[in-house]
Amino acid sequence: MWIAIGIGVGLLLAYANGANDNFKGVATLYGSKTTSYKGALGLATLATLAGSLTALFMAKSLLVTFSGKGIVPSDIALLKEFTLAVGLGAGLTVLLATRFGFPISTTHALTGAITGVGVYAAFHQVSFSILGSKVMLPLLVSPLLAILATGLTYPFLKRLGNKTGVKREICLCVGERVLAVAPAGVTDGQAAAYFSSQPMASALALELGREPECRERYVGTVLGLSAGKVLDGLHFFSAGAVSFA
Repeated sequence: MWIAIGIGVGLLLAYANGANDNFKGVATLYGSKTTSYKGALGLATLATLAGSLTALFMAKSLLVTFSGKGIVPSDIALLKEFTLAVGLGAGLTVLLATRFGFPISTTHALTGAITGVGVYAAFHQVSFSILGSKVMLPLLVSPLLAILATGLTYPFLKRLGNKTGVKREICLCVGERVLAVAPAGVTDGQAAAYFSSQPMASALALELGREPECRERYVGTVLGLSAGKVLDGLHFFSAGAVSFA
């Protein structure tokens, strides 16, 4: 019976975590209309699944932290009642917050559940120092580091874009440009007649410009890599990385 209850609590927590956290990493993709809702959700699901599988091998210390070991006495952390109470409390908290649109993280909910059950079971044996250094401090510092990193990189990238003149519609164009030189001293009409009767040389060229302008300058197939597509690609990458982590 305890195994069935444990599986049920685990599924509840996983469901609550998915309902609340799964879309967060890709929310800006959908909000900026970079992709559709289904496209963003599909990316989030695949990246989260990949991150979960990776965590099985690379996040053992994190698993130990959220098992309660070190924060509460080992004999309490190993009790099935402790594990079930933490999972149930965190799962219900996340579900309620998601239902009413409150900002919450499953990590915060688990931290609160471990602390609450630990205080109830053995208040004087809870290691608040470990709780603060291993759990609370990273939760408090990580948003500040993200703000600092964004505050430093965004102005630099914006100034770089303004200085180089690169906008979303700018394209890195690769194509064949026609090379023709008219004899000296001829009129425009004579030059046109001369070019119409002469084979034109061409050379591969690379330059920045808008795609319609590139197609006017070059002949044949024009390969274009627009700044907008590059930014969208980086946007997809960063959103996937957030979901993966």
